[in-house]
Amino acid sequence: MRGGKVAVGAAGLALLLVGCAGDVSGPESELLGKDTGIRYDKSQVPTVQNMTCDRKRGSIRYGLNAHEDESLPEFKGENGSEDYVCHGPERISLAIGGRTVAAPHIAAEYDLYGAVPDPLTTVKTVYSKSLAEDAERTLVGEAQTVTTKTAAITCQRNVWETFPMTTCLWANHGAVGAVDFFPPAGRHPELAEAVARTKELIATGLVGRAGNS
Repeated sequence: MRGGKVAVGAAGLALLLVGCAGDVSGPESELLGKDTGIRYDKSQVPTVQNMTCDRKRGSIRYGLNAHEDESLPEFKGENGSEDYVCHGPERISLAIGGRTVAAPHIAAEYDLYGAVPDPLTTVKTVYSKSLAEDAERTLVGEAQTVTTKTAAITCQRNVWETFPMTTCLWANHGAVGAVDFFPPAGRHPELAEAVARTKELIATGLVGRAGNS
């Protein structure tokens, strides 16, 4: 989402950064497996527990854009990138540029590729280009990277405008994505929860097929 800038005083930013140490119990990693050959024809509306998700509609851009990795084989389908938003039962309202807007709990982007040979290296590259170099984001603490049997996920607390966000970037052998978690309680969503939600988004938001592109 690209709204007007909101001035943040040093004291206000300092308050946002207080109490942002790592989770007491962080997410656990599994060994990243070999490429199974699964590729994706498209993304679809994901399913997230206790949330309602839909395709992003309207002109407001929510969430971080994942930096395109030009070293990866191009996806040959009609549309290799889609955005979705998920809303929880409680409304999130953000004051942006003198107006109040309703924000989703989650904004998710899916970018498809012909192949992603090394998801762990790719997610580190996308993180450095998309989040670490984003002038609109103030990073909080250290990034945390975990792997599953099929994907690599890097999550980072950050402050966008005046809002404490948690952002996860992920890659598997056929897709790359970015997930922004907006602050439902005025604080950073926990890293462990962000990783768990990201796993749901990966598992339910891609339509796969066997065999290489």
